[in-house]
Amino acid sequence: MTETLETYTVTKAVPTETAPARKRAVGAGVLAAELRVAVMRTSRRLRVEAATREISPAQCAVLAGILNGSLTVGELAEREQVQAPSMTRIVNGLTAAGYVTREENPLDKRQVLVKITVEGADTLRRDRFKRTQWLAKRVAALSAEQRATLREAAAILAEISSQ
Repeated sequence: MTETLETYTVTKAVPTETAPARKRAVGAGVLAAELRVAVMRTSRRLRVEAATREISPAQCAVLAGILNGSLTVGELAEREQVQAPSMTRIVNGLTAAGYVTREENPLDKRQVLVKITVEGADTLRRDRFKRTQWLAKRVAALSAEQRATLREAAAILAEISSQ
């Protein structure tokens, strides 16, 4: 991998509470690798913490996608970057569980719209609450400076992920 010439300062926490954090300049590739690992581990941990037998992470993503309005299976597949047959299987599971309904698309009678039910919205809210509570507990234990850094990082990560 070719490393860019730009460098970034990364703060590495030292295991002891009294030792100051170490700072070192790293290239974009190194920082990207560290971020990838941290984001993936955090994401995995959030999935584990919210794990229920109610819904899978893929089903949760679909429910979140239709919380504010109905979408077609094709639109959901595009949004979640999966093939239409895979999305159909996910929607079938959600329909069987009573979390979504299918309705005729008034703009195109050949298509159906997937709409979240009250039970689906409640399930999504419980799932999100569990994940947020787990993360909030850890964030509350951080210093004010660390929380400010995380706030900035969250905004940057949101910007990166929308590109």
